[in-house]
Amino acid sequence: MLFKIRTASLCHIRLASLFSCLGESCSAPAKMYQNGHIPDTQPPQNSRQSLTDRLITRKSQAPPSDELIPAAMNNLNLSTLGQNEQSLDVIYGPIQPELLREEVLADLLEASARRNPQHVALIFGERQISYGELDQQADQVASALISAGVRPGDIVGLWLPRGIELLVMQAGIAKAGAAWLPLDQDTPVERLQICLDDASAVGLVSCDALMPVLADTGLKVWTAEHLLRPTDAALVRRSGVLPDHPAYVIYTSGSTGKPKGILISQRSICHFLRSENAILGIRASDRVYQGFSVAFDMSFEEIWIAYLVGATLWIGPKETSGDPETLPRLLNEQRISVLHAVPTLLALFSEDVPGLRLINLGGEMCPESLVDRWATPNRQIFNTYGPTEATVSASLARLSRGRPVSIGTPLPNYGLLVIANDPAVGSTLAPSLLPRGEVGELCIIGPGLAEGYLGRPDLTQEKFLPNPWSTGYHDARLYRTGDLARIDDEGQVQCLGRADDQVKIRGFRVELGEIESLLAQQPGVGTVAVLLRNEAGVDQLIAYLVSDTSTPSAFTSQLRKTLQAQLPPYMVPGHFELLDSMPRLTSGKIDRKTLKARPLTVDAKAASADSDVAQTEGEIALFAALSTLFPGMPIRRDADFFTDLGGHSFFAARLASALRANPRFAQVTVRDIYQHRRIGAIAEVLDQAPQEMDAPVDWTPPSAWRRWRCGVAQALALPVMVSLRMTQWLAPFFTYHLLTGSPDDSVALATLASISVFLIATVLQFFIALAAKWLIVGRLKPGVYPLWGVTYFRWWAADRMVESAPTYLLSGSSLYPLWLRALGAKIGQDVIIGGATVRAHDLLEIGDGVSVGNGVSFENARVERGQLHLGRIALQNNACVGSYVIMEGNTAVGPWGHLEAQSAMADG
Repeated sequence: MLFKIRTASLCHIRLASLFSCLGESCSAPAKMYQNGHIPDTQPPQNSRQSLTDRLITRKSQAPPSDELIPAAMNNLNLSTLGQNEQSLDVIYGPIQPELLREEVLADLLEASARRNPQHVALIFGERQISYGELDQQADQVASALISAGVRPGDIVGLWLPRGIELLVMQAGIAKAGAAWLPLDQDTPVERLQICLDDASAVGLVSCDALMPVLADTGLKVWTAEHLLRPTDAALVRRSGVLPDHPAYVIYTSGSTGKPKGILISQRSICHFLRSENAILGIRASDRVYQGFSVAFDMSFEEIWIAYLVGATLWIGPKETSGDPETLPRLLNEQRISVLHAVPTLLALFSEDVPGLRLINLGGEMCPESLVDRWATPNRQIFNTYGPTEATVSASLARLSRGRPVSIGTPLPNYGLLVIANDPAVGSTLAPSLLPRGEVGELCIIGPGLAEGYLGRPDLTQEKFLPNPWSTGYHDARLYRTGDLARIDDEGQVQCLGRADDQVKIRGFRVELGEIESLLAQQPGVGTVAVLLRNEAGVDQLIAYLVSDTSTPSAFTSQLRKTLQAQLPPYMVPGHFELLDSMPRLTSGKIDRKTLKARPLTVDAKAASADSDVAQTEGEIALFAALSTLFPGMPIRRDADFFTDLGGHSFFAARLASALRANPRFAQVTVRDIYQHRRIGAIAEVLDQAPQEMDAPVDWTPPSAWRRWRCGVAQALALPVMVSLRMTQWLAPFFTYHLLTGSPDDSVALATLASISVFLIATVLQFFIALAAKWLIVGRLKPGVYPLWGVTYFRWWAADRMVESAPTYLLSGSSLYPLWLRALGAKIGQDVIIGGATVRAHDLLEIGDGVSVGNGVSFENARVERGQLHLGRIALQNNACVGSYVIMEGNTAVGPWGHLEAQSAMADG
């Protein structure tokens, strides 16, 4: 009893009242097992129910007993606890028991869909869907999965390209009551299969485009196209889904060479969303940028907090997510008000985004200079901290100019404490709580702690410990983060780096030991060390290896390809440093400080000898820029920027920026690098850029007689066209005067008649334009015709007559495709057109499911050097054309193709 009384005296009295309240109303468990670990999650054969049972959190009905606080309690030094009690500190966030509810993720989405079904939920390119549509499509996906045998608590892989379908599939898995295992699109198939097998996943949700690479895996795969296929079958609804079922599993790098899965329950993630937004204050009127991979848990802050409040998500294209020049412009154009980002990306932005009212930073250390640059009176900037094991984030700081950057204080219902580095991880001794100001290992307590690591009871026991300062089962465990920290006098937590070899790169957590283990298995590799270094302002992984290879370039190239086949792109070292011997300390350990201070070797001569010789202007500019980005690496035309050279989004942005310094290549974008990838293909794009001064091409102007003849015909046609345009306005005017010529005439009747005539005249303009088109020109054929000739005049007259119809009234309606069909265009089903100018309707073909934005110009008839050029434009099924796009004749957008807003497609 003495122990329990003195332990309680160390805790704030308000926490005791919180958990007594939560014990009655919220029932949020912190699952405890004998010896402090969760059981092995590997199911016996033919027993899916056992897997679900092992993943479900068992609710405790009382605070942990002495049996669940094992030998660590017996080793606690009570005399130490009795000294300086006031200086020992566990800090807690605001007490808000109402944030812990009996709910699951699907409940949050459904609530927003009920509140405002017409509000826009997701935007990607020119496509958008409302909350009602998102909920309906997710129901369809959930029904198909349940019918296929997916049950509450099952784990389903999620591997699709960025877009609306990805988030619909994610929501559908949630509504089926299953947990998703998200994988980035760039994840190698071998690693994907390792993670799915380790988690005993029942299947994978992907898409038709990725099926070829999955053919040999033996995985059960459901494609988005199949799950969204219309069906007459009644929807099957989820049942039996509990807040203690798993919501998702995220795999992170593992120090043993094998990735480790972290299981988060429905209760934990729902509490986190409400807890963090109680501080952030995101609301339904916000437009939120969605840029993180769903495999990175900061994506929950973007996606599911938006769902919680009913905000609009704008999904950024993958190729612009790391482009510091294009992305700010797009955020401005899309009126984005909330940005979640890693500090590295925000620091590279080339311009301000005035519309941002809230910036939430996380995943990396935040420099004070970034706060000084972005803080404004009308903008809130937050710095969040937390490992995946604590459900995304556990603390938050509001940043302002002139104040030190910290990770702040705990989120509502969370707690933070700092312990001494004794005992070591895995020891049975109880941890020692440190007073404010002292540096130690940061630990997290609260309802957001993960269940542990799937199938890793040993690691779970090392990292998730019984909490000696617990006041109830809600904070019965603590998680050792491995981060060094101290709590200052104001209660702000300062994070000071890692106590182990774990690093973060571009927001992803990486265990260097996993990379070292894989490298050590390769032929020709001796001792290995991998470090994180900042080179030219960008964090990079550097692999140091002892090897006696005689062909270093080919050797490191093969190592890179081997790692790329088994590791995510962010875990592949950007540089391989070959050593004769590894520097060591007197203890025999690798001297990592010496390695980090050692200049990297750049064998420019060898790289030049192995590189192709640049021949064209584009190749010369590209090879020079690449040599600066990747010093010492051979540059070949058949090399892939990403897989062979080790490029990533930040390097792609820097390459595009370097190329744009040449005025001829000013239009180069990061998209060009992503689309073409191969160095030779990128160079071809550069060489196609127009020279600053093109030599004029000789051409013979049309004869004066032809010009005058056509001019006279146009002059005679103009009065007819003007008269028809005036009819719409003059007819109501004369009608009114005709009906009000006598004192006994009714002004109301005259007004009503005038309005009716105006409406009739408006409708007649459509019929007159339609008749004129077919009578004057009939059906045009593609080709080249002389300027001022008969075909030119007929095309011009028909074009002017069609333009006289008020087609703007039809923009965005289901009548617009009907109007285009009547004029000769071939229009498929389920086509939506915001507004377009078409120069030759007969030569426009639009397939099924196509989306066209506003202000689009289909310039399939144009005059160039004395000739009228008529060409076809084709938009194939499910293509998407952004607003203010210009397409010339003889162009096409393929199935599911996307033409970015304000872009152009030239003839051919």
